[in-house]
Amino acid sequence: MASIPMTQLHQIQQLLSANAGAIEARYLQRSQPTDEVSPMQLAEALRQLLQVFETLDRSHGAQGALPYDDPSELGEHGVHLVTDLAHWAERLELPQVKFEIEKIAVGVALWVAGHDGEIRELETVVNGFAASANSTADEDGLRELFHAAQAVLAHVSPQIEADVDQSNPGRPWRVLNFNCAIIATRTQDAQLMREAFDTLSRNLPQDAPAFFEEGLKQSDKPVYGPTVKNLMQEYFARWTVRH
Repeated sequence: MASIPMTQLHQIQQLLSANAGAIEARYLQRSQPTDEVSPMQLAEALRQLLQVFETLDRSHGAQGALPYDDPSELGEHGVHLVTDLAHWAERLELPQVKFEIEKIAVGVALWVAGHDGEIRELETVVNGFAASANSTADEDGLRELFHAAQAVLAHVSPQIEADVDQSNPGRPWRVLNFNCAIIATRTQDAQLMREAFDTLSRNLPQDAPAFFEEGLKQSDKPVYGPTVKNLMQEYFARWTVRH
């Protein structure tokens, strides 16, 4: 899924509407007037931006470069809005709403990827993938999520992809690569697993041996079939020989 079909943009807008109301109600109940940008203002700004996405897709198609607009900048602005709105949900003690709001960042990132842009803000996108993965169990949903994660990984900005500072094990680039491989493993589809494992090996060579070692241990669980165990064994053996 390299781009967001028009129907998915509508779904994202519905996701925003369904959860922005809960934030607004809690905000009006608890908050005193301040100079801060309110969650209602953030939600409206995000709603308008999603409408811009829809208009651009209608005018120029859902894939390919945009002639007059920079999808990277539009996406960066969109992820910032999602992040700020998710922070409001957290402040207002609405954890499930926060998870749902963060899923919107995945949609924004996929829109950027569909228009050959760079994804410059990754943390909230990664949170959105985690929230989606935790609420997805069916194989078709996991496949769709895997392809979405691969599309995002392929369009992350060079600055993030360079992965210069590796001191933080929880950095979004590392987490997204791991999560993509885990989602593929949950599908137990050999082709998807190979694609994810090759991506992980290329993007995080310093982490690959430990990942496949742990994956080999986890593959003994009854939920996994022989395909998972055999592939984990194969990739672990590759890294053992290499190092």
